[in-house]
Amino acid sequence: MFIELKCKSNFSFLRGATEAPEYILRAAELGMSSIGITDVNGVYGLPRAYECILKKAPHVKLICGAEITVKDHPPLTLIAQTRKAYGLLCRIITKVHADKEKGEGFLTLAELSDFMENFEGANNLVCLPEVEKTTNLTFLKELFGKNIYLPLCRYLDGLDRARTDFTVGLSAKHAIEIIATNDVHYHDLSRRPLQDALTCIREGVTIDTAGLHLFGNEERYLKSDLQMRALFTDLPRAIELTQEIADQCVFNLSELKYTYPHEFIPPGHSAKSYLYELVFRGASVTYKGLIPPKVDAQIRRELEFFAKRGDEHYFLTVQDIVQFAKDSNILCQGRGSAANSIVCYVLGITSVDPIEMNLLFDRFMNDGREEPPDIDVDFEHDRREEVIQYIYNRFGRERAAMVAAVRTYRSRSAFLELSKALGIEVGTISASELEIKFDELAKEKKSRRYLIDGLTETLKGFPRHLSIHSGGFVLSNDPLVEMVPIEPARMEGRTIIQWDKDDLETLGLMKVDILSIGFLTALHKATDLAGISWRDIPANDKPTYQMISRAETHGTFQIESRAQINMLVQTRPQNYYDLVVEVALVRPSPSKGGMVQPYLKGLQEARAGRPFKIGNAALESILGRTYGVPIFQEQIMQISMDIAGFNAAQADQLRRSLARSRSADSVDVMGKKLYNALVSQNVPEKFADDLFNYIQGYAHYGFPESHAASYASLAYKSAYMKCHHPSELLIGLINSQPMGFYPIDTLINEAKRNGVIVLPIDPNISVWDATLEAPKTIRMGFCNVRHAREAEVQEMIAQREQRRFISVEDFIHRTSFSKDVLQNLSLLDSFKEFGFDRRHSFWKSIEFKSLCQQKDSAQLSLFDEHTRFSEPAALFNKMSLLEEIRTDYNLTGYSLHGNFMKALRVELPHLPPLTSVQIKRLPRDRRIRYAGILTVIQRPPPAKGTAFITLEDEFGCIDTVFKSETFEKYEEIIRRSRFLIMEGKIQKRGLGTSVLVDYVETFSHKTERREVSPQGSPRGGRLDWS
Repeated sequence: MFIELKCKSNFSFLRGATEAPEYILRAAELGMSSIGITDVNGVYGLPRAYECILKKAPHVKLICGAEITVKDHPPLTLIAQTRKAYGLLCRIITKVHADKEKGEGFLTLAELSDFMENFEGANNLVCLPEVEKTTNLTFLKELFGKNIYLPLCRYLDGLDRARTDFTVGLSAKHAIEIIATNDVHYHDLSRRPLQDALTCIREGVTIDTAGLHLFGNEERYLKSDLQMRALFTDLPRAIELTQEIADQCVFNLSELKYTYPHEFIPPGHSAKSYLYELVFRGASVTYKGLIPPKVDAQIRRELEFFAKRGDEHYFLTVQDIVQFAKDSNILCQGRGSAANSIVCYVLGITSVDPIEMNLLFDRFMNDGREEPPDIDVDFEHDRREEVIQYIYNRFGRERAAMVAAVRTYRSRSAFLELSKALGIEVGTISASELEIKFDELAKEKKSRRYLIDGLTETLKGFPRHLSIHSGGFVLSNDPLVEMVPIEPARMEGRTIIQWDKDDLETLGLMKVDILSIGFLTALHKATDLAGISWRDIPANDKPTYQMISRAETHGTFQIESRAQINMLVQTRPQNYYDLVVEVALVRPSPSKGGMVQPYLKGLQEARAGRPFKIGNAALESILGRTYGVPIFQEQIMQISMDIAGFNAAQADQLRRSLARSRSADSVDVMGKKLYNALVSQNVPEKFADDLFNYIQGYAHYGFPESHAASYASLAYKSAYMKCHHPSELLIGLINSQPMGFYPIDTLINEAKRNGVIVLPIDPNISVWDATLEAPKTIRMGFCNVRHAREAEVQEMIAQREQRRFISVEDFIHRTSFSKDVLQNLSLLDSFKEFGFDRRHSFWKSIEFKSLCQQKDSAQLSLFDEHTRFSEPAALFNKMSLLEEIRTDYNLTGYSLHGNFMKALRVELPHLPPLTSVQIKRLPRDRRIRYAGILTVIQRPPPAKGTAFITLEDEFGCIDTVFKSETFEKYEEIIRRSRFLIMEGKIQKRGLGTSVLVDYVETFSHKTERREVSPQGSPRGGRLDWS
């Protein structure tokens, strides 16, 4: 039986036109018992092939190998016969990529020899060298012994006889047997056009000019035993050898047994005893020495469950990482379903008490889930790298690496690349423009559109390249490098494995997610300034909830978006659980499931003294907090266990099946069993029907209850800080950029309206960051000044500590700022205290040019040698208010010298006079015309294309709502200009006011204005406002 040992999949990146699972399925169709996947310098596609075997082709054996690029030598295909040989192969591939540019990996023959001599598994590594005149068979025969074979291909290209004679001669000379192969690049003849297109993309040529870059014919597809025997009638042994080699390949990916890191266990302890000690020590601290019986019982239940599975090392690993962060004063907080675990809570991994919250542990882990635990931990975004490098240092590069993320072709990128490959002159236009202008650009080649469209559908989902997962880490006690190759990421100091998170799940490998939230950084800085601990922020603060209910949540976590603000004025959260549901409501799952309006109705009923009642105590207990609507999947799990008698594994399986459903018809047998159980317990059929209509939304993205609780905790803390320490929170936000939903100027204006004083940059006071100068008084720092660098600011501070700056000349002489920064500081009025306004400060500094040039570095001169000035500073008029504001925005992103809209109204008296404050006082359905500055565009998935846009004026913000068709009609105007006039009708929801917009224009298109150059030129002209 012929077995194909050399197949390149699409994970050879533009060298293979077939996905690995397609090879498996085609091999099964052809009756092959085995098939080899040998991608270039990687094992990227093996887990996907393995998963396909498990699910669809259990009788096909996967042979694991790779084609290795060798420096100054033809490539070698290496195939692993055993587990140790596979580990050696992974080490070799890791070396191929080590210290190389992406896509340029290689190995030397000397390095290969070192691996073969120094690592186990060499005796079971098969070598199939590409047969060329430069192939060093003498060296390879000595290295691989009996495990080297000469691959021979017959492509029916007119060169088969010469190819055969050459290979047979080498076989006789070196006593190496020949094997048959077709060097497969695609599973079926139909993929030949895609293979050619991929070659053109890789080589940067078109199909019309590709020439010899392309294969001569379509023969490199997966052929049957009968076809290959017909091609090799003269060499039957070459066919039989493929089966013999396949039979010797006994390695299976199921042998990759994961081992947790073991270094956390002190002498005298086992993993079980040490975890037990840490957990109860943490519980004693958490509950102040009095562990409640319910907590104690749940702790013991969870510890027993983890011990049964052998997961203690996993929790010790995560606890070690979290403890490092705490010891390093880095804020962190677990999220996701891990917050359902009391063990995670008392270990300090998560911040939500699952007992108090009545969270369901079985959503996190249960007997039906064979995969390892999966814990996500968020760290401060500007200090996460410290945690990442700690992990690398703690475990070593051979035992720790980040998970890959596979970036794939999408419709537009595939269409664009394929159009180029097929000879369409696209220039620099975008894919969306190409689709519109295709016929115009294609000219006589427009008939190729049909072929391009078909190839695009096939190319969608093919891998383009690997990047780094958002935070997934794989850690192992045994060398990770012998389980999967590790290669450098593009980011310095990072290494990644060749598999993504789904591959890890397929193979049952552990992953820890080291994630980040910018708001943790901001909150840490804010609480430090306020002199409080973020974990000690008091719960249930009434003024905080009152502020949240008024939707005054700009600059908070999670509840600051326009969609959330729109929801807040309807839900008006009054306690922590209200906030938990609020966080979860603005997600695709509740919206698609039609849960939002029933929840709001139930909320109003409950607050009117009419709580949820259905005549079933168990159901009322589970759904009472969400007023009869199953906002969270955990609620359905609990219902199925308490009412239908499911065990935890069955309940979790039901949850997963519902999460994949797209209609009520697709609910499986367990779903129907639950439905029947509800009806049998006298639950009204209409309610049971409604329940299943709601949970169809689970097929879309939504938060687990524990995840929503974790985020709600952070949302509350951020709101508390805004309510009681607004200046400290604003400083935290400013000093943690880039992050958050709103630009800095919006946050500053909001704070100023609430009594916070914000002072400008002062060269004798300011430092790099914004600082708290007095209660509710902020001094801005240099961090937002365009082109400013922290090192230069630190040098300035060192000079200032010796003595204050007394003049512009003194400042220039004693600092190392570049000419761009000096120019920007002048235009920002930073030298006001030295007696100069912006323009005079700017031009006055020119008089000190010679002083600047006396410095060590010529580039510190404010202008180059060719700069000429014909007008003395005294002739320049002072900037207008509008010019000052615009300059501030250009150079820092904010202005403290006045409000942009207020200044614009003076310059442009024709603007609609209606303000945000006046709009909020007008009745529902009143038609209005309003001018403002765009601050935020949001188009969340749950809203069926609805867009939310915030406009700001001198008094505050107004929310606008666009139906899908309206937004698409005016999207180009909205995207290109921040200065907009909108018309529409006022909407009222609870305490909230918004405008349903039906018309948009930009007032930049309608008005003549004076030009303001970056240097503040006094000349008149037109101003570009867009």
